[in-house]
Amino acid sequence: MRDTPPTQPLFVTPTGAEVIGFQAEGDEALRWWEQLRLAHPESGLWPLLMDADAPEQLTESYPSNGQVWSAADAQALNGAALLAERGERYLSTSSPSYAAELRAELAGEGVWPEKPERPGFGLPYGWDGEPTEVTVALVPATAPWLVPVTLQHSVFWEPDPAEHSAIMRYWHGRYGAEPVVWTDTTLEYAVARPPTTPPHALALAWEYRQYNDGEFDYYRAATLTELAAGLMNAPVWRVWWD
Repeated sequence: MRDTPPTQPLFVTPTGAEVIGFQAEGDEALRWWEQLRLAHPESGLWPLLMDADAPEQLTESYPSNGQVWSAADAQALNGAALLAERGERYLSTSSPSYAAELRAELAGEGVWPEKPERPGFGLPYGWDGEPTEVTVALVPATAPWLVPVTLQHSVFWEPDPAEHSAIMRYWHGRYGAEPVVWTDTTLEYAVARPPTTPPHALALAWEYRQYNDGEFDYYRAATLTELAAGLMNAPVWRVWWD
């Protein structure tokens, strides 16, 4: 790839795929992501911004029994169905009163905030908002949704890599969501076609809640409706696992 800074080996995945990368910070890191994303159809290397801890964590085999997930495993799963099943399970195990509140919100009965929180990309800027150095990693994956099975890893171990790839494939097809940032607790997506209406945003918010266990911290949302307002028309999604 022309003009790319010199790369160095970062780590080798449990299946032997080598990940290379270089350092950048702030807006520069995001510009490199955009440029390398455009080169992906030719290079076959998907760019990800990672923090200092991610490469070391990604060298650890997952799980300890040596199970390996393949692209075929991910293809065999339906990401939308996985999220729907998780949602039904969540409702069935919640208290009747809380389940009723959630169903009311999903029916559009919640209160929409006037100024919802819509966070942008976080990692390249650090907690204080100042540019910080990150690793621009190049992952040998022919599609963005193949990143979890290529790395044989899933953020905070849940969902597993095949399920994670299936969910990414579903969101990529429906919303144009593509992974940009990968840390040991966080994923951040660039989103080409976010939901633009309250019903569609509520449906996404419900899926978001089943996807991760970090609740809605990045969106300062106490309810599903407040989360939906933050996700509607949002070109960036931030997801956190606890």
